Amino acid sequence: MRATVIMAGEDNKKKEHDPIFMVCLVLFVIAAVAVLGVYAADHLVSSEDGTAAYGDSVTVDYTGTYYNYIGEDGAVVFDTSYKSVADDKDITKSSEFTPRSSYSPLSVTIGSGSALKMFEDSIVGHKVGDKFRVMIPAEDAYVGSEIRKTVPLAGFTVPVTQEIPSGVFSSLYGKTLAAGETYNFKTVYGWNASATFVSDTNKVTIFNMPEVGKTYTYSPKGTAPAEGEEKVTFSVVSIDGNVIKSDLSFKNCKYVSGNTIQMIELDFGTEKWFVTEVSSSDFTYKVTDKGNVNEDLYFEIKLVSIG
Repeated sequence: MRATVIMAGEDNKKKEHDPIFMVCLVLFVIAAVAVLGVYAADHLVSSEDGTAAYGDSVTVDYTGTYYNYIGEDGAVVFDTSYKSVADDKDITKSSEFTPRSSYSPLSVTIGSGSALKMFEDSIVGHKVGDKFRVMIPAEDAYVGSEIRKTVPLAGFTVPVTQEIPSGVFSSLYGKTLAAGETYNFKTVYGWNASATFVSDTNKVTIFNMPEVGKTYTYSPKGTAPAEGEEKVTFSVVSIDGNVIKSDLSFKNCKYVSGNTIQMIELDFGTEKWFVTEVSSSDFTYKVTDKGNVNEDLYFEIKLVSIG
């Protein structure tokens, strides 16, 4: 009988606590729903109204530029999904712009990180057919290592004898040398040279042969640029021992503001320069793999489809 009384007491206590437990549970659920609602408002856009949301697979057309948006003053295209833009010779392209064999919209899953975060975020909330723009600051774009230098236009030096890896030589001049073979060619500096492949080191020795008093034009892959497309010239001042000294002059620069120019790419094999500023006495360049590293990027985007 005593045991029965104790159990009844426990049951009464349980009944007393149940309403409190239920109230707490309801409050917890309400709070959780509220938090999720705030998160959804901040991070999700309902696709039911035809707008793009995080997690959606979409396709977009786009044009990426430096300095300004496509069609605006100073804009330079570095990439695009439009064949019409790529083929239009009146639209300024960056030095690193590479035409493709085919063009089509870019496929992106929003929030996946397959594209730049701000690029993906800018798509959210838009409907098919919407065209919009986003500027991505350098620190949120393609961040990478670089060396930036400002040097005088006068007194640029090049060794008379250079040694570079055979693979670099082949990439720069489109020529693969056999062991002991001597090859006469025009360098990227515009002057003549001879090259010999040394199999023991797998390197190519280049002997530069400019003439003092002559001016040479930078010639990528040893091919002289067309008239009006010259980028830089080397006026040879002296040859002293193993040092060729030249004065540089930049041609056909398009200034964006002040001394800032639309980037000029110079590939010397041993280093790739992206010249960013030119004044009457000096110039600034950065050494990096790609010109878009540490640059502000401007995108014009059109939402083509929501998967």
